[in-house]
Amino acid sequence: MAELVRRLGGNPYIAPTVSLRTEESGPEAERLASALLEGVDWAVFYTGIGVRSIFEVAGRLNQANALLEKLKTAKVLSRGRKSLRALRDMNRPPDFTAEPSTTSGVIDVLRDASLENSTVFVQTPGGMAGPLSDMLASSSARLIHGSPYRILPAEDPEAVSRLVNNLLEGAIDAITFTSPPAVNNLFIAADESGQADDLATALGKHVVTASIGPVTSMAIRENGVEPALEAESQRMGGLLQDLSRFLAKMIDNEQKTTSQKE
Repeated sequence: MAELVRRLGGNPYIAPTVSLRTEESGPEAERLASALLEGVDWAVFYTGIGVRSIFEVAGRLNQANALLEKLKTAKVLSRGRKSLRALRDMNRPPDFTAEPSTTSGVIDVLRDASLENSTVFVQTPGGMAGPLSDMLASSSARLIHGSPYRILPAEDPEAVSRLVNNLLEGAIDAITFTSPPAVNNLFIAADESGQADDLATALGKHVVTASIGPVTSMAIRENGVEPALEAESQRMGGLLQDLSRFLAKMIDNEQKTTSQKE
């Protein structure tokens, strides 16, 4: 992403607000892989990392081919583009994709299915959203749920604090968010220093806030900010391309306004 920013003429400012741990969730990943190997009626994948982590575990167990065959007998649902691409890479394109790419989209697909006495596997990046859990409970389906990785706070909290200060001081023109935890962790850090409200104001008025997709946009809005743009492709490259065009148009409009005043 940083290299693409440079190619587009920008200066990348790198400050991760999250860290991922797959090795710390080894037993959980094995549990999920084993559940799929036993066979399920529905397999719902929320994230590309989740898909790849489960297949990696199956590979270490010499069960990658067996996992693929089991998934071919199940109905596979992808929540978003990343899980869609990962499933395609694993030679098991999903039968269904959520529209929109949110939990409500997942619910819409499952609500139209007959889930009674079915085993439904759901991989999420964290806890399961209440509405989905309630819907599955009311359907009498047997639920298998978990995440093969953990999302943790940033490894360098001081870098996140510097990021907050730079955003407030106007040293950064635009910020991209690619996941809800990235948004929430930034605001948690700002809240700890009493700057959360100021950060929301800065991201809403002075900084171009760009979101990779609807789920991330929802997290941005929940923190009091309306994103300036949401990537149509829901891909990181597409996000930066959209941001480049947005900034170019904004600069052009500012120059036209200045010329008219002169």
